[in-house]
Amino acid sequence: MEADGYRVVPYDRARHGDGPWRVVAAVFEEYGFPFAEADYDADVLRPEAHYPTGWFLVAESPAGEVVGCIGLTDEGGGEFELHRLYLLPAARGKGLGERLTREVVRMAREAGARRLVLFSDVAFEHAHRLYERCGFRRNRFRYAPDPWQSREWGFVMEFEEHGKEAR
Repeated sequence: MEADGYRVVPYDRARHGDGPWRVVAAVFEEYGFPFAEADYDADVLRPEAHYPTGWFLVAESPAGEVVGCIGLTDEGGGEFELHRLYLLPAARGKGLGERLTREVVRMAREAGARRLVLFSDVAFEHAHRLYERCGFRRNRFRYAPDPWQSREWGFVMEFEEHGKEAR
């Protein structure tokens, strides 16, 4: 997927290295969130070890730099989870968040998802509007399983058997 020189592509260690880690660490710093690279946040340091092949995507700038990321996991029983939608400040407002999100929705549907869930820190209000625009509905509140017990909203998108969204 390409538009305006920005591309959404599967993560490749040789090409993207620690780009996702740098994106997430920068966003956490922007919001004053702690970052546990050897623990809760290790998935963005080595996405290939935490996400099935092709289920972790990055957004690349026209210069090829990683400016965003998103992941997908199969939680079993037809439930999939969207993880780690983050964009560097300079990459926001270009539609990349929506492109990344819609690509993960497509991937989940193709993999047979009946339900796609995600959790997002309460501070990410702009992302919450994006999720709702993409067809998710807010369905719950939780304290995250991270070391800080972050406050998060849960979102869900349910699919009918033939890949149509059931609202």
